[in-house]
Amino acid sequence: MDLYSEASSGTRSLTPRHISADKVLPEINNAINSTLLCHKYSNNPEFASYYSALHPYAWVLWGCGLPLLIVIWILYAISLRSAMRHWRDFVSYIAVILSVYPIVATGAFITIVLPRFRIPAEAISQQIVTVALFNFFRLLIAECGGMDEIIRRTSGLHLETRVLPCCCWPCCFIPRPMITKKSLMGLHYLVLQMPVIQAILYVIILAIWAEDFNLYSRNFLYFQPFVAASILPGIWGIVMCVRTSTLLGLNPKARFLSIQLALIIVKLQVGISKSLADLIHGPCLVNLHPVVFVSLVQNCIMLVEMCLVSIWAWRLYSVPPEKVLKNVATGKSISTVDDHLRAIEVETVKEGIDNKTFNNNVNIDD
Repeated sequence: MDLYSEASSGTRSLTPRHISADKVLPEINNAINSTLLCHKYSNNPEFASYYSALHPYAWVLWGCGLPLLIVIWILYAISLRSAMRHWRDFVSYIAVILSVYPIVATGAFITIVLPRFRIPAEAISQQIVTVALFNFFRLLIAECGGMDEIIRRTSGLHLETRVLPCCCWPCCFIPRPMITKKSLMGLHYLVLQMPVIQAILYVIILAIWAEDFNLYSRNFLYFQPFVAASILPGIWGIVMCVRTSTLLGLNPKARFLSIQLALIIVKLQVGISKSLADLIHGPCLVNLHPVVFVSLVQNCIMLVEMCLVSIWAWRLYSVPPEKVLKNVATGKSISTVDDHLRAIEVETVKEGIDNKTFNNNVNIDD
């Protein structure tokens, strides 16, 4: 190949004859180049490299996150004080339920500061949510007066099993047992297995993570079917209990939704954010691995979400239980003891009126 030389800023370069020396070569796609460079960073960085990559934004994130975390803990204290005033008989259950939001927010803030705390924070957040769901189930049973009272007031009724997430085919063939001690204990164990199984699974996951982070990254997805197989039946059991308590005159749907939102945030939202790091190939904004950067953004969003849900939970538990009772039509639901007593009172008043009328008639005849 014939080559010629050309002076350029004191240096000499050799160019093939078929390429013009005056022609500018197209630049390589910088976005792709930058993305490949980002993936070369560690997805489990130590604090020093993480801080240098975020500087000077690190102090802005930490300075905004810490006051928000303090607000969430203050809301927890205020909500707990209101619960002690209005829900004194159930305050132990409510204390665990309301603790979900500050604990999840604390884990998110620590992960923003220390990215290597991401996996323990996920384990703690998911575990506290499942424990709160079990305590919410126990709260419903206690509000209804206990299992014996539920059985007495729902005599002859069937347990509604065709509810979410088992409300569609082929779950339509699930039998509807009578509301008995056995069926209610079945619901109890169905919900109880959720925090127990989640704890066992995350102990195994944390052991793998502590041994080898890359081994954890390769095998984490294989645990997700077992996680879902534990959570979905637990949610199904709580929904059946919510449906039964609704027949008894309670209205716990808003309180149940506030815990479900926490579960969606710590499980579904975190899972989606992990997938985004592998699916989206954008420019490298900071010198961080995409997994670490997406986790940072996700935890910042989680802090705000926990603050909003904490405000809603405070409003839900700042009113007495009597104010959340719902008037239930007597159609096909149930006949409660209160209805029976009210009927007796009406009959007594009616008899008194009839007797009074009879006595008046007798006096007139005299």
